[in-house]
Amino acid sequence: MENDIDIPPPSYKIVLLGDSSVGKTCLVHRFITNKFDQNTANTIGAAFITKKYTSANKPDRQLKFEIWDTAGQERYRSLTPMYYRNAKVALVCFDMNNFETTFKTAKFWIEQIELNGATDASDPIEIRLVGNKMDLFDKPQPEDLTEEQQNRAKDQKQETNNTITFHRTSAKDGSGVTEVFDSIIDNLDDDFFKFYFDKKRAELEAGRDGDQLSNILGSRLQNTATSRCC
Repeated sequence: MENDIDIPPPSYKIVLLGDSSVGKTCLVHRFITNKFDQNTANTIGAAFITKKYTSANKPDRQLKFEIWDTAGQERYRSLTPMYYRNAKVALVCFDMNNFETTFKTAKFWIEQIELNGATDASDPIEIRLVGNKMDLFDKPQPEDLTEEQQNRAKDQKQETNNTITFHRTSAKDGSGVTEVFDSIIDNLDDDFFKFYFDKKRAELEAGRDGDQLSNILGSRLQNTATSRCC
């Protein structure tokens, strides 16, 4: 969007949820560095990282993504709600090669977000389902789930209030990763950016007016003090 003043892009909180084996940290690493690390360690608690990112499809749009990569181990589940509260988007991840186990956990997190995620009912967390490890998927067409898996993924749309967007990704070869974040930016209304930049411009103008008033008052006080001492 138009930004004729040096205003930083809007911040946008993203949280990644899912089993420890689904590759959440590798997805984040691929997005941030465009590299894949085979020896990535499991996240303990949560990891936080930011990145300013411009949509490949709408180069006039940029967000500062604030990304929370949460631990997938069950012993950390009690801590996870503090990370997804007030998030704008939840990327709920599962392993396309271990569907039965990891999709069950993904469904759990979708239900938890629907119940406890949004602190403001008028601003619910957008849920996106991410099937990772597409490069290892042992089907003739790796971009497709089996018909049964597709139907089960689609069932989530009927069980939740949010329309769930489904992404296929590979943190290893990078397929589909940046497209997830492009889609998040592209789907925002123009009004979101307009409201943000209008507000920031107004704050800057108010600050400048305040500085000018302070300078005028300071000059008057200095002149008064000078006239008195003379």
